[in-house]
Amino acid sequence: MFPTGDLFIRSCWIKRKTVICGKFSEPLEEATKSEVNDMESRLAKELRLKYEPVAVLLSNEKPEGALQSKEGQWSCIIPLFIAAAKGKISVFERKTTMCPGGKAGFGFGQFPNYPNGIEYFLTVGKEGKFEGEGYMKNPELGEDFVKCLPITDIPYEYVVLEPLSQIDTTKEKPELIVFYVNTNQLSALTVLANYYRPGIENVMIPFSSGCQSVFLIPYAEAQKENPKAAVGLIDITIRPMIEADMLSFSVPYKMFLDMEKNTDGSFLEKHLWHRIVGKMEKQK
Repeated sequence: MFPTGDLFIRSCWIKRKTVICGKFSEPLEEATKSEVNDMESRLAKELRLKYEPVAVLLSNEKPEGALQSKEGQWSCIIPLFIAAAKGKISVFERKTTMCPGGKAGFGFGQFPNYPNGIEYFLTVGKEGKFEGEGYMKNPELGEDFVKCLPITDIPYEYVVLEPLSQIDTTKEKPELIVFYVNTNQLSALTVLANYYRPGIENVMIPFSSGCQSVFLIPYAEAQKENPKAAVGLIDITIRPMIEADMLSFSVPYKMFLDMEKNTDGSFLEKHLWHRIVGKMEKQK
């Protein structure tokens, strides 16, 4: 939903210390590394994931060997998210997140170009200055969009994206888990998110930029007693960067643990899901 440029990455070699503040309907329980590995492997196995689930952590120190955009250079968050899904660690901070949408989308405060900027960029543009994206009809709706977002300024220096398999939950707890999935896997995650909870709207598809759907909106949900999962990467601007049938599915960490516990006895053990798995295997 926001303009992008070349992606620049560099490595950082500083030891990480991580903290969390996610909430759910009950206090977050301690889990051993083996328990997390068991849960991660169970759901990943049932879904036949091509890419790793990505853990989102907040920290005041950079992780070792992380990929990061270069300070002063325009880049998009989404390629670094995909890199994390492929097994790398990515890190974001205010001074290297140059995209205005990325700053807001990853919890680094309000859009730098608001007011009198982003609401025009999303809509009709400004004559002689920049073309509008046409994602909303007029600047008034663009301003309403900004006001609807759960804008936050996180009290941490860094947002870290790390493959879930590399997380030791005796030392660090993720805020969110983000799946990068195809449409069949997204269907399964949506069904599972509703399997053990009342109601029919435990998953939402918010109108937002790619980064807002990966972090900002699900992070706001994580602060609620009964959060929803968020489907993302519907942003037309970032769709050319990703595979045609792929979307994201972001859940607060506690909700992820609950989904893992509820795989037993669910449709994931039934023949209809196994038929879909067979179809996916043939399409590889």
